[in-house]
Amino acid sequence: PEIPAIVIWAGAVYTYSDFAEFGISDNSYNPPVTQSPSRKKRNEMFAKYGQFNPNSSFWKLVPMTNYLSDIKGAIQLNHAVDDSVVDIRYSRNLNKILDGTKIIHKLNEYPSGGHNISGESFNTAMQNTVEFFKKYLK
Repeated sequence: PEIPAIVIWAGAVYTYSDFAEFGISDNSYNPPVTQSPSRKKRNEMFAKYGQFNPNSSFWKLVPMTNYLSDIKGAIQLNHAVDDSVVDIRYSRNLNKILDGTKIIHKLNEYPSGGHNISGESFNTAMQNTVEFFKKYLK
C-alpha cells in the first residue's frame, strides 16, 4: 500500500456525530479573528453549503470514515483514558467502525497520561508505536 502504517495518538473528529456528542475541550485553542483568511473561507463554505447536516450530500463527503475502503495499510490508535481534551470515546468509536472493515487495526488504551500521553504511559505508547511501525513498515 502507498501508506503501509498509520499511528494516531489521541485523535478526534472522525465523524460529525462523534463531534456533536463529545466535542473537544481545548482551552488553548484561539479561533481565527473574524477577518482572517481562514475564517473568511469557512464563512464562504457555510454560506454555500449550510451548517453541518448529516443528510447533506456535501457534508457526507467530508468525514474520513467514508473513505476507509481506500485504506490498505494498518492503523494503530493510542489514547489515554484520562484525556481531558479529546474524549477517548472518539478512538473507541473509530475502533468499532474499523471492526467493520478489513483494515488491520488496534486500539491501545492507557490508564493515564492525559492528552499528550505523558509520564509512564508515554514510554508504553512509544514502544507500541515503534513495534507497530517495525511490523508494518517492512
